Amino acid sequence: MDLRNLVQGLARDILGDQKMPDEDFEKIYRMIEDKVDNEPPPRFAFIGETGVGKSSTLNALFNAGLTVSHVEACTQNVQGVEVSFSEVAGVNGALVAYDMPGLGESQLKQREHIALYERVLKDVDVALWILDAQHRAIASVQQYLEQELRSINTRLLDRMVIALNKVELVYPGETAWHPLANLPSEEQEQNINGRILDVQRKIREVLPTWKGTIIGYSAHKHYNLPQLFDAMMDAVPDKRRWVVASRKALADFLELVDPQLLPPEKRRERTIQKQANPGKVSDIVQSMHPEDLAKLAANKAEFLNWLKHQGL
Repeated sequence: MDLRNLVQGLARDILGDQKMPDEDFEKIYRMIEDKVDNEPPPRFAFIGETGVGKSSTLNALFNAGLTVSHVEACTQNVQGVEVSFSEVAGVNGALVAYDMPGLGESQLKQREHIALYERVLKDVDVALWILDAQHRAIASVQQYLEQELRSINTRLLDRMVIALNKVELVYPGETAWHPLANLPSEEQEQNINGRILDVQRKIREVLPTWKGTIIGYSAHKHYNLPQLFDAMMDAVPDKRRWVVASRKALADFLELVDPQLLPPEKRRERTIQKQANPGKVSDIVQSMHPEDLAKLAANKAEFLNWLKHQGL
Protein backbone atom coordinates (compact mmCIF):
# COMPACT_ATOMS: atom_id res chain seq x y z
CA MET A 1 0.00 0.00 0.00
CA ASP A 2 1.44 3.40 -0.97
CA LEU A 3 1.11 6.56 1.08
CA ARG A 4 -1.74 8.04 -1.01
CA ASN A 5 -3.89 4.95 -0.59
CA LEU A 6 -3.09 4.89 3.10
CA VAL A 7 -4.22 8.50 3.55
CA GLN A 8 -7.35 7.88 1.48
CA GLY A 9 -8.21 4.93 3.69
CA LEU A 10 -7.78 7.03 6.82
CA ALA A 11 -10.00 9.74 5.33
CA ARG A 12 -12.75 7.19 4.63
CA ASP A 13 -12.50 5.83 8.17
CA ILE A 14 -12.86 9.34 9.63
CA LEU A 15 -15.47 10.85 7.28
CA GLY A 16 -17.54 7.76 6.53
CA ASP A 17 -20.05 8.52 3.75
CA GLN A 18 -19.05 12.17 3.58
CA LYS A 19 -16.77 13.02 0.67
CA MET A 20 -13.86 15.37 1.03
CA PRO A 21 -13.37 17.82 -1.87
CA ASP A 22 -10.42 16.77 -4.03
CA GLU A 23 -8.73 20.11 -3.52
CA ASP A 24 -8.86 19.75 0.26
CA PHE A 25 -7.62 16.16 0.09
CA GLU A 26 -4.64 17.15 -2.08
CA LYS A 27 -3.73 19.92 0.31
CA ILE A 28 -3.82 17.57 3.30
CA TYR A 29 -2.01 14.84 1.39
CA ARG A 30 0.84 17.19 0.42
CA MET A 31 1.23 18.24 4.07
CA ILE A 32 1.41 14.60 5.17
CA GLU A 33 3.78 13.70 2.33
CA ASP A 34 6.11 16.50 3.30
CA LYS A 35 6.03 15.36 6.92
CA VAL A 36 6.76 11.77 5.89
CA ASP A 37 9.67 12.73 3.66
CA ASN A 38 11.30 14.84 6.35
CA GLU A 39 10.58 12.72 9.41
CA PRO A 40 13.83 11.16 10.64
CA PRO A 41 13.64 7.37 10.76
CA PRO A 42 13.33 5.61 14.13
CA ARG A 43 16.76 5.01 15.60
CA PHE A 44 17.79 2.09 17.79
CA ALA A 45 20.97 1.62 19.80
CA PHE A 46 22.20 -1.90 20.51
CA ILE A 47 24.13 -1.47 23.73
CA GLY A 48 25.67 -3.53 26.51
CA GLU A 49 28.89 -5.04 27.74
CA THR A 50 31.41 -6.62 25.43
CA GLY A 51 30.79 -10.19 24.28
CA VAL A 52 27.02 -10.35 24.84
CA GLY A 53 26.20 -10.58 21.12
CA LYS A 54 25.15 -7.09 20.02
CA SER A 55 26.53 -7.45 16.50
CA SER A 56 25.19 -11.00 16.21
CA THR A 57 21.74 -9.79 17.21
CA LEU A 58 21.77 -6.98 14.68
CA ASN A 59 22.94 -9.41 12.01
CA ALA A 60 20.22 -11.92 12.87
CA LEU A 61 17.45 -9.31 12.83
CA PHE A 62 18.43 -7.36 9.73
CA ASN A 63 21.12 -9.38 7.93
CA ALA A 64 23.37 -6.38 8.42
CA GLY A 65 26.56 -8.30 7.64
CA LEU A 66 28.57 -6.85 10.52
CA THR A 67 31.83 -8.51 11.48
CA VAL A 68 31.38 -10.80 14.48
CA SER A 69 34.44 -11.82 16.50
CA HIS A 70 34.57 -14.50 19.18
CA VAL A 71 38.15 -13.67 20.15
CA GLU A 72 38.19 -9.94 20.83
CA ALA A 73 35.82 -7.01 20.97
CA CYS A 74 35.47 -5.81 17.38
CA THR A 75 33.01 -2.90 17.51
CA GLN A 76 35.36 -0.06 18.37
CA ASN A 77 33.40 2.59 16.51
CA VAL A 78 29.69 3.25 16.22
CA GLN A 79 28.25 1.53 13.15
CA GLY A 80 24.91 2.80 11.90
CA VAL A 81 22.96 0.37 9.74
CA GLU A 82 20.06 1.74 7.71
CA VAL A 83 17.30 -0.81 7.17
CA SER A 84 14.97 0.12 4.31
CA PHE A 85 11.53 -1.25 3.58
CA SER A 86 9.62 -1.08 0.31
CA GLU A 87 6.25 -0.10 1.76
CA VAL A 88 5.27 3.24 3.30
CA ALA A 89 8.85 4.32 3.88
CA GLY A 90 10.08 7.90 3.92
CA VAL A 91 13.06 9.00 1.85
CA ASN A 92 15.22 8.89 4.97
CA GLY A 93 14.83 5.12 5.29
CA ALA A 94 12.74 2.92 7.53
CA LEU A 95 14.98 2.67 10.58
CA VAL A 96 18.57 3.05 11.69
CA ALA A 97 20.24 0.62 14.11
CA TYR A 98 23.48 1.59 15.85
CA ASP A 99 25.84 -1.18 16.87
CA MET A 100 27.53 0.34 19.90
CA PRO A 101 30.96 -0.71 21.23
CA GLY A 102 30.88 -3.05 24.19
CA LEU A 103 31.27 -1.56 27.64
CA GLY A 104 33.72 -3.01 30.15
CA GLU A 105 36.33 -4.14 27.62
CA SER A 106 39.17 -2.32 29.38
CA GLN A 107 39.83 0.80 31.44
CA LEU A 108 41.74 2.28 28.52
CA LYS A 109 38.77 1.97 26.17
CA GLN A 110 36.04 2.74 28.69
CA ARG A 111 36.26 6.54 28.61
CA GLU A 112 36.34 6.53 24.81
CA HIS A 113 33.30 4.25 24.61
CA ILE A 114 31.31 6.28 27.12
CA ALA A 115 31.98 9.38 25.00
CA LEU A 116 30.56 7.55 21.96
CA TYR A 117 27.51 6.52 23.99
CA GLU A 118 26.95 10.14 25.02
CA ARG A 119 27.10 11.31 21.41
CA VAL A 120 24.75 8.69 19.96
CA LEU A 121 22.25 8.01 22.74
CA LYS A 122 21.10 11.61 22.94
CA ASP A 123 19.34 11.22 19.60
CA VAL A 124 18.07 7.62 19.49
CA ASP A 125 14.47 6.56 20.06
CA VAL A 126 15.01 3.18 21.72
CA ALA A 127 17.90 1.58 23.57
CA LEU A 128 18.16 -2.20 23.39
CA TRP A 129 20.34 -3.33 26.30
CA ILE A 130 21.62 -6.84 25.58
CA LEU A 131 22.63 -9.21 28.37
CA ASP A 132 24.08 -12.71 28.36
CA ALA A 133 21.25 -14.89 29.69
CA GLN A 134 23.73 -17.21 31.44
CA HIS A 135 25.20 -14.57 33.72
CA ARG A 136 23.31 -13.73 36.92
CA ALA A 137 25.69 -11.02 38.17
CA ILE A 138 24.69 -7.66 36.67
CA ALA A 139 26.03 -5.19 39.25
CA SER A 140 28.12 -3.50 36.55
CA VAL A 141 25.01 -3.14 34.35
CA GLN A 142 23.12 -1.58 37.25
CA GLN A 143 25.95 0.91 37.66
CA TYR A 144 25.92 1.86 33.98
CA LEU A 145 22.16 2.40 34.06
CA GLU A 146 22.13 4.33 37.31
CA GLN A 147 25.05 6.59 36.50
CA GLU A 148 26.22 6.96 32.89
CA LEU A 149 22.97 6.33 30.99
CA ARG A 150 20.76 8.26 33.38
CA SER A 151 22.91 11.34 32.86
CA ILE A 152 22.96 10.89 29.05
CA ASN A 153 19.24 10.46 28.33
CA THR A 154 16.79 9.84 31.17
CA ARG A 155 13.78 9.49 28.87
CA LEU A 156 15.58 6.81 26.87
CA LEU A 157 15.67 4.57 29.93
CA ASP A 158 11.87 4.59 30.10
CA ARG A 159 11.70 3.01 26.63
CA MET A 160 14.66 0.68 27.12
CA VAL A 161 14.20 -2.95 26.09
CA ILE A 162 16.20 -5.58 27.97
CA ALA A 163 17.20 -8.51 25.76
CA LEU A 164 18.61 -11.74 27.18
CA ASN A 165 20.70 -13.34 24.45
CA LYS A 166 22.07 -16.92 24.32
CA VAL A 167 19.09 -18.51 26.08
CA GLU A 168 20.06 -21.86 24.52
CA LEU A 169 22.96 -21.94 27.01
CA VAL A 170 20.79 -21.48 30.11
CA TYR A 171 20.87 -24.52 32.42
CA PRO A 172 20.76 -27.41 31.66
CA GLY A 173 22.59 -26.08 28.60
CA GLU A 174 22.54 -26.42 24.85
CA THR A 175 22.30 -30.23 25.03
CA ALA A 176 18.79 -29.77 26.46
CA TRP A 177 17.68 -27.60 23.55
CA HIS A 178 15.29 -29.42 21.19
CA PRO A 179 17.31 -29.46 17.92
CA LEU A 180 14.38 -30.52 15.73
CA ALA A 181 11.83 -27.99 16.99
CA ASN A 182 14.45 -25.32 17.79
CA LEU A 183 12.88 -24.74 21.21
CA PRO A 184 14.09 -24.92 24.82
CA SER A 185 13.26 -27.95 26.90
CA GLU A 186 10.56 -27.58 29.55
CA GLU A 187 13.15 -27.28 32.33
CA GLN A 188 15.19 -24.84 30.29
CA GLU A 189 12.16 -22.67 29.54
CA GLN A 190 11.34 -22.48 33.25
CA ASN A 191 14.89 -21.38 33.98
CA ILE A 192 14.76 -18.79 31.18
CA ASN A 193 11.56 -17.34 32.65
CA GLY A 194 13.25 -17.31 36.05
CA ARG A 195 16.16 -15.35 34.61
CA ILE A 196 13.77 -12.82 33.09
CA LEU A 197 12.05 -12.26 36.46
CA ASP A 198 15.42 -11.98 38.22
CA VAL A 199 16.72 -9.40 35.73
CA GLN A 200 13.46 -7.44 35.98
CA ARG A 201 13.85 -7.24 39.76
CA LYS A 202 17.49 -6.16 39.55
CA ILE A 203 16.81 -3.50 36.90
CA ARG A 204 14.08 -1.99 39.10
CA GLU A 205 16.51 -1.81 42.01
CA VAL A 206 18.21 1.09 40.19
CA LEU A 207 15.31 2.19 37.93
CA PRO A 208 12.20 1.85 40.13
CA THR A 209 9.84 3.41 37.55
CA TRP A 210 11.08 1.38 34.58
CA LYS A 211 8.24 -0.50 32.86
CA GLY A 212 10.04 -1.76 29.79
CA THR A 213 10.04 -5.24 28.30
CA ILE A 214 12.46 -8.13 28.82
CA ILE A 215 12.79 -10.67 26.02
CA GLY A 216 14.71 -13.94 26.09
CA TYR A 217 16.06 -14.90 22.66
CA SER A 218 18.95 -16.45 20.78
CA ALA A 219 20.68 -14.70 17.91
CA HIS A 220 22.58 -17.91 17.13
CA LYS A 221 19.44 -20.09 17.01
CA HIS A 222 17.22 -17.35 15.52
CA TYR A 223 14.83 -18.01 18.40
CA ASN A 224 12.24 -15.42 19.52
CA LEU A 225 13.48 -12.81 17.04
CA PRO A 226 9.92 -11.75 16.04
CA GLN A 227 9.11 -11.15 19.71
CA LEU A 228 12.29 -9.14 20.13
CA PHE A 229 11.49 -7.01 17.09
CA ASP A 230 7.92 -6.41 18.32
CA ALA A 231 9.26 -5.25 21.69
CA MET A 232 11.57 -2.81 19.90
CA MET A 233 8.68 -1.46 17.83
CA ASP A 234 6.42 -1.09 20.87
CA ALA A 235 9.08 1.05 22.51
CA VAL A 236 9.24 3.50 19.58
CA PRO A 237 7.36 6.78 20.13
CA ASP A 238 3.99 6.67 18.39
CA LYS A 239 4.85 9.31 15.81
CA ARG A 240 7.68 7.13 14.46
CA ARG A 241 6.21 3.65 14.75
CA TRP A 242 4.23 3.87 11.49
CA VAL A 243 7.45 3.81 9.48
CA VAL A 244 8.05 0.13 10.09
CA ALA A 245 4.53 -1.04 10.93
CA SER A 246 3.81 -2.24 7.41
CA ARG A 247 6.71 -4.65 7.09
CA LYS A 248 9.16 -6.46 9.35
CA ALA A 249 12.37 -7.87 7.88
CA LEU A 250 13.23 -10.64 10.30
CA ALA A 251 15.47 -13.66 10.16
CA ASP A 252 13.12 -16.64 10.48
CA PHE A 253 14.01 -18.99 13.32
CA LEU A 254 12.20 -21.73 11.36
CA GLU A 255 15.36 -21.94 9.27
CA LEU A 256 16.79 -24.10 12.04
CA VAL A 257 13.73 -26.31 12.52
CA ASP A 258 13.86 -29.86 11.18
CA PRO A 259 11.92 -29.99 7.85
CA GLN A 260 9.70 -32.83 9.07
CA LEU A 261 8.19 -30.52 11.71
CA LEU A 262 7.38 -27.73 9.26
CA PRO A 263 4.06 -27.16 7.46
CA PRO A 264 4.08 -28.58 3.87
CA GLU A 265 4.44 -25.15 2.25
CA LYS A 266 7.47 -24.38 4.41
CA ARG A 267 9.03 -27.74 3.59
CA ARG A 268 8.66 -27.15 -0.15
CA GLU A 269 10.10 -23.66 0.22
CA ARG A 270 13.06 -25.03 2.18
CA THR A 271 13.72 -27.72 -0.46
CA ILE A 272 13.72 -25.17 -3.28
CA GLN A 273 16.06 -22.83 -1.41
CA LYS A 274 18.57 -25.52 -0.49
CA GLN A 275 18.57 -27.13 -3.91
CA ALA A 276 18.83 -23.99 -6.04
CA ASN A 277 21.74 -25.53 -7.98
CA PRO A 278 21.36 -29.30 -7.57
CA GLY A 279 23.72 -31.76 -9.20
CA LYS A 280 21.15 -34.46 -9.96
CA VAL A 281 17.56 -35.47 -9.30
CA SER A 282 18.58 -38.03 -6.68
CA ASP A 283 20.14 -35.28 -4.55
CA ILE A 284 16.78 -33.54 -4.34
CA VAL A 285 14.67 -36.65 -3.89
CA GLN A 286 16.86 -37.83 -1.02
CA SER A 287 16.31 -34.58 0.87
CA MET A 288 12.56 -34.39 0.28
CA HIS A 289 9.89 -35.37 2.77
CA PRO A 290 8.06 -38.56 1.64
CA GLU A 291 4.70 -36.77 1.63
CA ASP A 292 5.98 -34.11 -0.78
CA LEU A 293 7.62 -36.72 -3.02
CA ALA A 294 4.40 -38.76 -3.18
CA LYS A 295 2.37 -35.72 -4.25
CA LEU A 296 4.79 -34.95 -7.06
CA ALA A 297 4.97 -38.56 -8.25
CA ALA A 298 1.17 -38.78 -8.47
CA ASN A 299 0.91 -35.94 -10.99
CA LYS A 300 3.13 -36.16 -14.07
CA ALA A 301 2.46 -32.60 -15.25
CA GLU A 302 3.19 -31.17 -11.83
CA PHE A 303 6.35 -33.28 -11.58
CA LEU A 304 7.63 -32.03 -14.96
CA ASN A 305 6.93 -28.42 -14.00
CA TRP A 306 8.77 -28.98 -10.75
CA LEU A 307 11.80 -30.40 -12.60
CA LYS A 308 11.77 -27.38 -14.89
CA HIS A 309 11.64 -25.08 -11.90
CA GLN A 310 14.67 -26.91 -10.44
CA GLY A 311 16.60 -26.37 -13.66
CA LEU A 312 16.79 -30.07 -14.48
